[in-house]
Amino acid sequence: MSTYGNKLDPHRSVRKALGLKGICQSIVVTNNPSTIDANQFLTVRFPNLGGNDVIVPGTARIAFNIALNSDTDANRTVVNNLGRAIVKKISVKLEGNEVFSLDVADIYLCYKDLLKTNKERLNDAYHGIHVKDGGNTAKIRLGAGDAVAATQPDASIAVTFGHRFAIPLYFFQMLTIRSTRPG
Repeated sequence: MSTYGNKLDPHRSVRKALGLKGICQSIVVTNNPSTIDANQFLTVRFPNLGGNDVIVPGTARIAFNIALNSDTDANRTVVNNLGRAIVKKISVKLEGNEVFSLDVADIYLCYKDLLKTNKERLNDAYHGIHVKDGGNTAKIRLGAGDAVAATQPDASIAVTFGHRFAIPLYFFQMLTIRSTRPG
């Protein structure tokens, strides 16, 4: 008798696992100090990983609240792709050794985001990316005077995220790991 049984199609293949199951854990680290001024460095430290731990690429981010106060401009807003535009340099260090450095991260990552589809842009509204709406979503989120709050999905996104934006930490996609072992 074969592994497939005696009545099954001989061209059928044995079932293969398509993923891994494990214990999922979400870690939130509050930065100290909780505010940062322009041209200051922000150091983000990841927790130490055990032998069987992994950080899922695309899940790490820095979330922050932003408030724009202006006595002269009621139609204030932020730049498109805020989460990428405010980061000037990305430096990744492992055990004190710099393994990756990108000095013009704002230019490179904003240019890279131009190639996203409209659906990807809509999914990245948390990062401050505008979708063909002239920045209406960001205007609603920040309370600008010329925002059109009756449009959907802009109003729904604004209610969901409010003044909270995120800086994605996608540097894992920039790293290429190659095996040095033969074969």
